[in-house]
Amino acid sequence: MTEGISPSQADKKNTGDKKPNELMLRVNSALVLITVSLLLAYSGAVSFAALIAVVVALMAWEWGRLIRGRGLDEAFAVQVSASAVAALCAAYGMPGAALSIILIATAAVFVLRRLTDTPEKAWWSAGGVYYAGFPAIAMIWLRGDPVDGWHAILFLFIVVWTTDTAAFVFGRIIGGPKLAPRISPKKTWAGLIGGLLAAGAAGLLFAQAVSTQSLALGAVAAGLALVAQLGDLAESALKRLFGWKDSSGLIPGHGGVLDRMDGLVAASVAAACLAWMIDPRHPGAALLMRL
Repeated sequence: MTEGISPSQADKKNTGDKKPNELMLRVNSALVLITVSLLLAYSGAVSFAALIAVVVALMAWEWGRLIRGRGLDEAFAVQVSASAVAALCAAYGMPGAALSIILIATAAVFVLRRLTDTPEKAWWSAGGVYYAGFPAIAMIWLRGDPVDGWHAILFLFIVVWTTDTAAFVFGRIIGGPKLAPRISPKKTWAGLIGGLLAAGAAGLLFAQAVSTQSLALGAVAAGLALVAQLGDLAESALKRLFGWKDSSGLIPGHGGVLDRMDGLVAASVAAACLAWMIDPRHPGAALLMRL
């Protein structure tokens, strides 16, 4: 006679079976996203701008769901239209015009939402235009550098992806004190430090690959890693404020586009600001510390 399996044992077995499947789903989704992103970024500024425009549209839809409970409305239409035009302006070397369009769209969304919403909620809706639009312009502007644009975007991607991966691995292996338990219970100080160290190392290696100043680029990478993790926490705080676990289920195994873009959103703006301060005429070279 075979022994029966208790309900609790069955639940544990099912949970154990799900974990490898969920991990494979996350890995496969990540590989697809990475491949598409790198191919379009490598193809040129215009194709990269088209990718960013699609990403911004998805972010706008998710932002509307988070803030207003619906993604498709007049605020979404204004944000997507303005972001598409701004992306084209940035791709063709007019970042000032692109920024102006985003600022005008932010004001327009506030006015539209104020007709039916409270001032606070209208500000949150308008903030979505800024949150998605400024990083989009920043990345397209960096990619627009005719000499170092591709390497600048590749560097930014590598730093953010390395930070996310290392923070997850170090947090799981080492554990320890929580970083911000009320905002993101799974994040740890070990993950934060591990992410910074791994990103710094990635910056040093990247500097060797593109023949630029190693220590300077390593420091930039570590700084961007810190900004990326702060961006991750900020997006987690936003979701908690409005009672959401994931921004959507668009990306299998990962949640939504906002969930995947949180670190890159913050890091791209910081990278563009740094490049602007060093040499706004050659943003890619400036970010890579080709001084």
